[in-house]
Amino acid sequence: MPDTPADRVVFDELHVTLLVHRALSDTAVERAHRVIGGRRFVAQVRRAVAAVLSQHLPRGRVTVVVTR
Repeated sequence: MPDTPADRVVFDELHVTLLVHRALSDTAVERAHRVIGGRRFVAQVRRAVAAVLSQHLPRGRVTVVVTR
């Protein structure tokens, strides 16, 4: 029987805080903000977390969702 969303439960959530140095230029801060606000960054974070988990758990047993 195929897995459905009802078969999954939230077991943990992570919160990431990004800090920039106080002396960083406004231009650099804006550039960083554009990077982290992009879909590509979010997808890369999701893939990175999934890659680490796949080293310890059977594939397909954990779904990683990254939101902004």
